[in-house]
Amino acid sequence: MVKFRSKKKELPPGRIVVISDTHFGDSAQLLNTSPLVDRLMEVLSSRGPISELILLGDILDLWVKTRVPAFRDARYFIESISRLENVSKVLYIPGNHDHQMFMNAFRLEVDINIMQGDLSIPRFMPARQYDETLLSGVADPGSKTEFQMAYPFAVREVNGKDVVFTHGHHLDFFDPHFGFARTFWLSKRVIRKRRKTATLHDIEMANLPFCGAMSMAPWVPEIVEGGIRYYRIINFFAKILRSRTMRHSILRDTLIKENYDEIAGLLPLIGHPHPGCFVFGHTHRPGMGRLPDTHIAVANSGSWVSNDEGIPTMTWLELEHDVKMYRLTDDDVELMYSEGI
Repeated sequence: MVKFRSKKKELPPGRIVVISDTHFGDSAQLLNTSPLVDRLMEVLSSRGPISELILLGDILDLWVKTRVPAFRDARYFIESISRLENVSKVLYIPGNHDHQMFMNAFRLEVDINIMQGDLSIPRFMPARQYDETLLSGVADPGSKTEFQMAYPFAVREVNGKDVVFTHGHHLDFFDPHFGFARTFWLSKRVIRKRRKTATLHDIEMANLPFCGAMSMAPWVPEIVEGGIRYYRIINFFAKILRSRTMRHSILRDTLIKENYDEIAGLLPLIGHPHPGCFVFGHTHRPGMGRLPDTHIAVANSGSWVSNDEGIPTMTWLELEHDVKMYRLTDDDVELMYSEGI
């Protein structure tokens, strides 16, 4: 039985590690070989106590494959994480490509409420939190590692300051470019039609039909193939028109500085307008910076998906007294960025 909770637990001492955008199910995934997974686990096991390993969304690509095939691809990775003796717990924050994982837990929560006579609808502020997830099903049977879920964000204290963790797809709502091709184009239209100021709950609820439809696409492979062609057509015409909104790939590959205005728009809706740091993934563009004229550090965890644009991959974040980004290279570990919190 899934357990629901509302109180934030104190984390044991140790660093927080963030991995996002592994996209198990996509043919471009990089963690599909056991030697590479083993190398990453060897690095993480040498990091000392890890209070929390955060899987920051798009871990499964349920827009490309249905759940069971995607879980088969992810099994060795999840099993390996569950065997790490220095990891106290794992927190899974779904993104847009694995939004279905959250919806499964959310629907179960509503169903249980109805069975208990509670006909209220859970809202997304505060964030929904669940003590068990389906990831536990592919963990090592002997593992005692907790696999929990939060959505759409989580807040942790690092170095005495709040750090906000979210996948980043809600930023698309504030993106002025290619609104018709973004995940949140539908929510914009619905909320504007209501003539109201958007809340995080509004954005999430208005977007549910789109994410629901995309999660059904893998049952008809031709739809998935057509969607990829659609983005390539957008790229083609953008290049002809020399549009400043040009996409360089089918990924939302904005540079981190191009997300600053979007982040500034989202943070008040999360209820943390001035955190010490904002951590996200989604764009597949690893990087760090600070919001202009603020103390807020910004870090993007990157991805584990191959690309033809030379974008660095196989990156992750570690937060303790500051935030650092590392990259797994062919024969070593590279420190790419470091930023104070």
